[in-house]
Amino acid sequence: MKILVLAQDSDTTWMMVNALRPSFPDLQVMLEQPVSRSILLKRRVARKGIVPVIGQVLFMIALPLLCGSAGARRQRLIANAGMSAERPADIKVRECVSVNSDECKAWLAGEKPDVVVVNGTRIIAADVLGACNAIFLNTHCGITPAYRGVHGGYWAMYQGDAANMGVTVHVVNSGIDTGDIIYQQVIHTEPEDNFLTYPIKQYLAGIPLMQKAISDIANNCLRTSMRTDLASALWYHPTLWQYLWKRLRRGVR
Repeated sequence: MKILVLAQDSDTTWMMVNALRPSFPDLQVMLEQPVSRSILLKRRVARKGIVPVIGQVLFMIALPLLCGSAGARRQRLIANAGMSAERPADIKVRECVSVNSDECKAWLAGEKPDVVVVNGTRIIAADVLGACNAIFLNTHCGITPAYRGVHGGYWAMYQGDAANMGVTVHVVNSGIDTGDIIYQQVIHTEPEDNFLTYPIKQYLAGIPLMQKAISDIANNCLRTSMRTDLASALWYHPTLWQYLWKRLRRGVR
């Protein structure tokens, strides 16, 4: 089995890489550059309007204050699980402007992987998915199809839907978290958890699911499904007033 990782540089990417490397020591990583903030803001304004985007920006500015010591808790959660979010010094890493670039397509075609693990990238175009015969897999921080998009764990708590506060490992297609489901797992939160610790807990549950999915592929026993019991919904970043309202009313942090 040849495994490639397409990702952005983040704690969750290195958690995933460090967990997979003992089984796949030749694993290779390509990191894409994040979309510039100015382009992101322009896209968001075009999609959502100026007022919601102002609220989203204010929320991101206030987030470190709102979540307090989340950084220390994130580190404890990772360490207590026996995982590491450190970038390995000896791993082979390439970089590209975008996962949808010609450079990335050529890399995929040349390497001929069996599995491509995706982590935190922009939406991958159909021609990139077709650049090789690999199965593309993603760990999504939300239970699909009800919590597609971003911050699926937070939005489940926001909706009072703790039964669907969890993580999904799914096949990647050219939609936004619309691929066939392989595994899902609900997670439980504690009073000290918040917006910044939910994703770590989701990945701590999701990484073993990813390992299991890869094992299923290796053993030709991969099974997928689509859920019809949940309405599909796409979620975006919360605004500051959405966050404060639900925190004050229901204690959702």
